[in-house]
Amino acid sequence: MEGDPIQVDCTDSFARVRAQAEGRLDAGAQPGPFDRLGWFEALHARAFPDARPRLLHARRGDAHGWLFLAEQGTGAITGIANWYSFTFRPQFHGAPDDAAKRDLLAAMARALKGHGNRLRFHPIVDDETATAALIAEGLRAGGWHVVTRAMARKRLLHLTPGAAFADYWAARPGELRATLRRKQQRHPLAITIHDHVDDALWHDLQAVFAASWKPHGDDFPFLRGFAGAEAAAGRLRLGLARLGERPVAVELWTVERGTAYIHKLAFDETAADQSPGTQLSHAMFRHAIDRDRVGTIDFGTGDNDYKANWMPDSVPMRQIDAFDLSRPASWKAAIGAHLSAITQPDDEGMPGARKAGKGRRAMLAAGDRARR
Repeated sequence: MEGDPIQVDCTDSFARVRAQAEGRLDAGAQPGPFDRLGWFEALHARAFPDARPRLLHARRGDAHGWLFLAEQGTGAITGIANWYSFTFRPQFHGAPDDAAKRDLLAAMARALKGHGNRLRFHPIVDDETATAALIAEGLRAGGWHVVTRAMARKRLLHLTPGAAFADYWAARPGELRATLRRKQQRHPLAITIHDHVDDALWHDLQAVFAASWKPHGDDFPFLRGFAGAEAAAGRLRLGLARLGERPVAVELWTVERGTAYIHKLAFDETAADQSPGTQLSHAMFRHAIDRDRVGTIDFGTGDNDYKANWMPDSVPMRQIDAFDLSRPASWKAAIGAHLSAITQPDDEGMPGARKAGKGRRAMLAAGDRARR
């Protein structure tokens, strides 16, 4: 198999990819929500409506690889990802090891030559599926000049197998535990966690966001579609905290293959004295650990200060830019990316990125500034 030729197909049709994939890009066959064909198709329709999709599939024997990209019209080809994406990476199925994955990725990278000046993938988080190093090696093997930068950090919680919520909570900072105890005594809230979504629940979610500190610009139709699909599959955990009849905090989680993903959360600022976000998060973490028995909780992108109280581990998020140096139009952007990489702090400290990258939009905006 290793010496067999790799077949590469490039299309702009999600329907064609679905037919070719034969379920290999569905839940159960891929590691998480951001690897499924349905995610890329829905995100492209909502966030990249004017960008032509460039969807690549490489195959050698039973090994498959995919890249879901969009042409931006400026010579740039980017991964289909935005602030709702916890990670961006190639998708694989049946590729037995990193060498096979690199070969598939290199073949797709070669097929992209001549179609754009540069490639841009972000956010990339090291994991067992495809690390930044593996992606960079595949792109280089495909003839691209690669610059990798750590742009920000994110929070993850890895639990000891069999850990109970009581053990997790006992290890949290004393100030957080004292705040929860005091607020629960003085301002108890009614908390419910739903595995479904309906018009009434969604109305409450949007009401909380409208009264929160969150910036405007969320795509609630996209989120509603995602929540509905996750609910239908039994993966949704929608938490609401109420003060009387009024919703004052909301969190949208999903649970899949031993990992809980925290997609969205907000609280009503007029109820800040009740610490509704802390009370709801306590219930959500307890449900995920004791009921869903997850081994990992992923707090999305960004390293906001409050997240450190809930999970001690932080890992870098990287951006990969790849340039076709045979095209002079790529040279200026390549030089800019190199200069930016030189000034970035290292992966371990990341002091500048941690201050600048307070969330998904901030991280992406920082990347945009670095590319100018």
